[in-house]
Amino acid sequence: MSLSDSREEDGRSFPFAPGNEKIQPELVPQARCPHLSEVTRVEELLPYFESVARRPYSPGLWPAWDLKKGERVLLRVTNWHDPLVVEAARLTFEKFGVEYTIEVEEKGPIPAWQGHDEVEYYLARTPELARWIDEWEELDKAGAYDKIIMGYGGPILRDRHVKIQRFPFITREMVASPAHLFPAELLIAIDEWTWAAVREARTVRITDPEGTDLRFTNHHAYWDESRSVYSREHVEKSYSSNVAYGETYLPGHIWGRPHFHIPEEDGTGVIAGTMNHIAPYPRMELRIEKSKIVEIVGGGEFGEKLRQVMAANAHVQYPGFGTTGLMQWWEASIGTNPKVHRPRAGYAQGYNCGLYERTRSGIIHIGFGTVISADTERQAAREGLTVGHWHVHLNYPTYVAEGTPHGDRVVIENGRLKALDDPAIRAIAAKYGDPDELLREDWIPAVPGLNLPGDYDRDFASDPMDFTMTELDICRKWHPLFMRMISGDGSPSCHG
Repeated sequence: MSLSDSREEDGRSFPFAPGNEKIQPELVPQARCPHLSEVTRVEELLPYFESVARRPYSPGLWPAWDLKKGERVLLRVTNWHDPLVVEAARLTFEKFGVEYTIEVEEKGPIPAWQGHDEVEYYLARTPELARWIDEWEELDKAGAYDKIIMGYGGPILRDRHVKIQRFPFITREMVASPAHLFPAELLIAIDEWTWAAVREARTVRITDPEGTDLRFTNHHAYWDESRSVYSREHVEKSYSSNVAYGETYLPGHIWGRPHFHIPEEDGTGVIAGTMNHIAPYPRMELRIEKSKIVEIVGGGEFGEKLRQVMAANAHVQYPGFGTTGLMQWWEASIGTNPKVHRPRAGYAQGYNCGLYERTRSGIIHIGFGTVISADTERQAAREGLTVGHWHVHLNYPTYVAEGTPHGDRVVIENGRLKALDDPAIRAIAAKYGDPDELLREDWIPAVPGLNLPGDYDRDFASDPMDFTMTELDICRKWHPLFMRMISGDGSPSCHG
């Protein structure tokens, strides 16, 4: 099928366009970032950890520890974590009366990343995450801990005695954020709204002003009869020992498309962007046919590395894939917390990287390669095949769930998650404060040619790392000046 073909399902037909022919700055919301004071004392971090410790347990990406007196807790960190952050966690454990063990892994010097480093990072990270699953299984059998707190990405074990939770707290700035004071009731409601919306779609279109234009059919075969969870048949092929994880959404990380493949795969179009889980990279386009990447255009060194990996595995038949090749598209995950922001101090160093910001509400991250920690990926690794997956972030996407029982439904519009405007969500927010403030995104990235004056290609897309690091430095050191600069009219555009 060519990119210009059309197809019908359930009596509906739609053309498949080859992507935006030009960047669309008129679709981009105004940039903003929060003002956060520099943290110098451990006491300044404790309110945020206490909030997380009191949240009811959630098996997802937004931290919710639900600490109870007498629980046995294992915290795993590395020397890449700020020691003051680890000390604040320890004091929180003391306050809540848990029996705790803190393990610190020595990983060597903290690396400074470039966007192209994501290729090697995830070639190494993939087997590490598989080992985590194995270790959690063994720790669950041993019964030594009630909770394990570690990491801030990848699948987790579900329906076991031991409960796995996250530690997305690498730097002080990543702790002292309104994101971790955000009410759990509200986070749950936003997640549920988003999950319900994407389940209803019969077809989906995802666009973004940087050039993404992608469509796929939300096939009945992905789902159970009630369309409430994924099909048990397919889930057991991918997560045979972790079905409870595989059949539904990951809190804070809503699957915008199913995270497995079926024979009917038909995702078609273009994915374009300048950001991955590690750091920015020169603008890249991925051309997609039947949910497979058929061409990688641009991307600087990141794109070149991906093309090499793609070519080296082009004729390999991977478990779970209907066609040959490693570069298969399987993820379009949606962040749901409006208070998540890109950290400024020490950005793109160690775990302080693009991975954290993907959980901001309305951001979609695209994933392609093998399906992370799925049975199929682990089988491929045992067979000695290259395994790993990589990402493109869409900071201002529009996600339309087409053909729902209520007609076409906009789930995200220009980076704004529409759950945040729903009256029922706003009513919940009103229980905790001003809904306008609570449900307002604290951070929207600034990009020349999109929501700042300038030429997109010359001033940003050719070297987005340079601009991004400059932006973060100015925002951190001279926040009021930065806000006047990006407002375009000499006045602050958000609360400082």
